[in-house]
Amino acid sequence: MRKKGMILILLAAFVIGLTGCRKNDQQDDVFIADDTADLGEGDIGDSAGSDQEETAETPPAEEEEAQAETPPANVEMSEVSAPDADTDVYEIVLGVGSDETQAIVKWYGTNTDAGTVYVAKAAEMGGNTFPTTAQTVNSTVTSADYQSYMVNAATITGLEADTEYCYMVGSGNGWSSLRSFRTGKPGQVDIIVTGDIQLGTGDNDGENVAAWNRIVQDTVAKFPDYNMHLNMGDVTTMAFEDHYVNSINNRLFSDYVTGVVYGNHDAAGDLWNKHFSQPNQSDFAQRDGKANGNFWFKYNGVLFMELNYAIEDLDILVDHKYFIEQTIAANPDCKWRVVLMHYSPFSSVAKYQDYSNQNREYWLQVFEEYDIDVVLNGHDHAYTRSYMIQGGQAQKTDAASVTNPEGILYVTFSSASGSQYHDINPTEYAAKTLQTYTPHISTVNFTENSFQLTVYDANSWEVLDSFEIIKE
Repeated sequence: MRKKGMILILLAAFVIGLTGCRKNDQQDDVFIADDTADLGEGDIGDSAGSDQEETAETPPAEEEEAQAETPPANVEMSEVSAPDADTDVYEIVLGVGSDETQAIVKWYGTNTDAGTVYVAKAAEMGGNTFPTTAQTVNSTVTSADYQSYMVNAATITGLEADTEYCYMVGSGNGWSSLRSFRTGKPGQVDIIVTGDIQLGTGDNDGENVAAWNRIVQDTVAKFPDYNMHLNMGDVTTMAFEDHYVNSINNRLFSDYVTGVVYGNHDAAGDLWNKHFSQPNQSDFAQRDGKANGNFWFKYNGVLFMELNYAIEDLDILVDHKYFIEQTIAANPDCKWRVVLMHYSPFSSVAKYQDYSNQNREYWLQVFEEYDIDVVLNGHDHAYTRSYMIQGGQAQKTDAASVTNPEGILYVTFSSASGSQYHDINPTEYAAKTLQTYTPHISTVNFTENSFQLTVYDANSWEVLDSFEIIKE
């Protein structure tokens, strides 16, 4: 009986370690943005809902009995524990890295010295306490050009497939609470896709912020095992820091590796560069003297190419072509090729269709030349899924699944927050258009042989559309 009791104790300790950093449904405090670029005498900490005033001089260690849980068997614990709430850490974004083994973390703090990321497998955690084997990465620090805040950036490497990780970030001035994320299974990518969030439109801003917080909370609860988040641009309406707080200070941006497309509203300032990662960034298509050129990353056999695209002249369009050509040449073995760009070549919104028409012929030629499979877009605040497009012609079918199709699929995602909608005027290229006047959350799932798209009403979670491509 004594042996059996000891086994039960060890099993219990192992379970505690496994559950140390599961995603939670913590509701971030709501800050209602004003119409100015300056928060005045306040700071990001006030707006982000940080409620701790004391300063942590060193990584928190054994702070409360609740955190002093029995560590997993055969794993040595350090004296570094994550606190219950963030202190002097704001707007954590877990950005995409160059490939599935990396993630690039960015956050704001006030310390001018390098910050640190602690990261470990969830199975090796002792509650909120990190093992001695935890990876530690020092950040690079640059000015946020906003009050006294500094931008920290650090690259996590060596991530293993199909694994849950816990991490915290911070410095001598304070540390974050525990965050977590999952890596994808081999040959698989499970993605949450958000269209334009674009808070701060001036219409019902407080209600929109509250609605977005609720949508994030529901989304994280519904897809806890997903491993990526893609946003299709226009994270906010105005490039003000207080607007960004409302959009990104949540678990959707900190608990999934996140890639963010450069939108026309994001282009109004330089905050996009400070908050979001751009791995393998190219000199092609940089504009306005900013480091905002195209970038690419790959994940489990899927190649993602982000185009910093606006309504442009031929010189910039050629830049995009060169970027695609070089990226594919550097990644010849990826099974799927995906283009991410804010503007859609196949808009269903009347006032944007002139934009679509201007450069459509060029895009179709380039995308077909380089065998692009799927093009994902935002901007419209309405949903459109094209037919498969080949040679400028729609391959019309009502089928919800196609096998070895000819052509390219174009998907334009609607508003993720519900802050703004545009009426639709469908064209002959559209297989499905939706303007439900409700926010949408979508998922995209890749395996080696399939692409699956699902679109949800983020209020009711009714499935609004689904489509599949199979490669045999």
